[in-house]
Amino acid sequence: MKCANHPERIALGYCAQCGKAVCTACLVRLSTGNICETCANAEGRAVRARRGVPWWAVGLLALAALILVRAFFH
Repeated sequence: MKCANHPERIALGYCAQCGKAVCTACLVRLSTGNICETCANAEGRAVRARRGVPWWAVGLLALAALILVRAFFH
């Protein structure tokens, strides 16, 4: 199954509103189900931009750096 918007990508599932096949780039996850970006924008929902690094990973790296600095300069 191929994505309706990106024929070179494999689709993960179907939009709960319009039924078209969607890939990871087109998928918008909601508490009510998964829909495509077109349906999400048509309903006036703001599509949240994807961040590259999760917030908890940044915090974990900062904590590890702090522990290393204290260990070497104590």
